[in-house]
Amino acid sequence: MNAYEYAMRMELEAEKLYRDMADKTSDGKLKSVLVMLADEELKHYKAFEKMSKNQTIEAAKGFDVKQSARKIFVALKAENKRYNFNDEQVAFYKKAADVEDKSYQFYMQKAAEESDESLKNAWTLIAEEEKKHQELLENIANFVASPNLWLESAEFYRIIEED
Repeated sequence: MNAYEYAMRMELEAEKLYRDMADKTSDGKLKSVLVMLADEELKHYKAFEKMSKNQTIEAAKGFDVKQSARKIFVALKAENKRYNFNDEQVAFYKKAADVEDKSYQFYMQKAAEESDESLKNAWTLIAEEEKKHQELLENIANFVASPNLWLESAEFYRIIEED
């Protein structure tokens, strides 16, 4: 299996993970994030598929992770309700963050090995998107682990106030 096939498999597995997580999530806001992440992984799959066929890939614009996180967490705080998530849900988000980190590491390694500048840039761009996904998932994991404390934390305010 070559690097493109491996990357495509990783992206399909991540897409399935997010869709499965979305199906098991009762909170509509968190469900929408998971669906967006699944859609992003499908875009990455298609980019790697084109790369494997030596086709030109367009610079696909992903969703703005920081803006999405801000909207979600501000909406969750505005609901002013007590959240109660279980340990399985926390583990879900931590696992997803680990999946994104592994993708990031692999893609950065492939970028470093690539001599073709356009392919190097494509590997790097997708790796950077995976890093943003990881950061979002880590924040969601922290929220799910201790929702009411997290919404009052400095981390919450750092996320909603960053540019």
